[in-house]
Amino acid sequence: MKRDYLFDNMKAILIFFVVLGHYISTSATFDMGTFGGIIYIISFSFIMQGFLFVAGYFSKNVEKCRNTALKTFLLPYLVLMPIMYIIRYALYGNASINMTVPTMALWYLLNMFVYRFFIKDLAKIKYILPISIFISLIAGLIPFLGVTLALGRIFGFLPFFLLGYFCEKKHLKKIQRIPKAVGILTGIILIAFSVFISNYNAIPLSAWYFKTAYINIGLNNLEGTSVRIILSIAALCWIGVFLILTPKKKTWLVTVGQNTLSVYILHIVIRYIVMANGIFNGQDGLTYLIILTLAVISVWIFSRPKAAAAYQIFMDFFYRLLIKALQLISQTN
Repeated sequence: MKRDYLFDNMKAILIFFVVLGHYISTSATFDMGTFGGIIYIISFSFIMQGFLFVAGYFSKNVEKCRNTALKTFLLPYLVLMPIMYIIRYALYGNASINMTVPTMALWYLLNMFVYRFFIKDLAKIKYILPISIFISLIAGLIPFLGVTLALGRIFGFLPFFLLGYFCEKKHLKKIQRIPKAVGILTGIILIAFSVFISNYNAIPLSAWYFKTAYINIGLNNLEGTSVRIILSIAALCWIGVFLILTPKKKTWLVTVGQNTLSVYILHIVIRYIVMANGIFNGQDGLTYLIILTLAVISVWIFSRPKAAAAYQIFMDFFYRLLIKALQLISQTN
């Protein structure tokens, strides 16, 4: 598929807000009602849904998706879980690990493995998109669909991945013909919605994560279902805003957008270091400026081709070890 600069630019914006949101939440005084809380809520209203939409759009080669799912997503998860445990232990003096419960942000790798591996089968199911919406809402009613193996998020975010998969260029062109003024106005309304939610603490923060049952975040089933519908509609509108307003030509953001996975993984280590040293404690202008600067620097450095290549070389090493191990097992049998 020909490189689409629209999505490279969009991914660059999304990964910046991922990093910014994660750094903001390290503050000891982080709260939904603060300026940082507002930025965090705005960010988590669209970042993962946006990424999964883009990932779905580029998953139309279902055979390739299945063939590369293990190497690209499951293997990194299995490798990074113990590495992140070691880093946490070195920084904090204590840590725990459970390979079935993803640590900080690594749930995305499990989600993507499942989506990419099974999209070949899912795409064959008639009406799978509306079915996935129903599944997403029902998942919040089932307590055991939680953080274990990221099941809550796998089922909760599924509609956004499938929406991207079924989205075609003709759909994009229709959306992009919408006047930019409409996109800007919609964005302003969505920001106002996030400000309202933050100031009045109207929705539990955990609701944005789609990772556990409604009852576990203090909502009954009706409230939880209603909240998930509202947040899903907001995320869908945000995706529309990005598709309308994001540049379609090659910009300086393209390199960042082409290397978002290395940024996503490597910024976790910086977040651990920040938390271990209590670097961000206040909610003042200087603190926000430092957080913003660190986010920009992190995204820029970790998206450089050399950083992305180093990450890939590291993962390729473990992939070769896995292949050799499988070959030895096969020969033994």
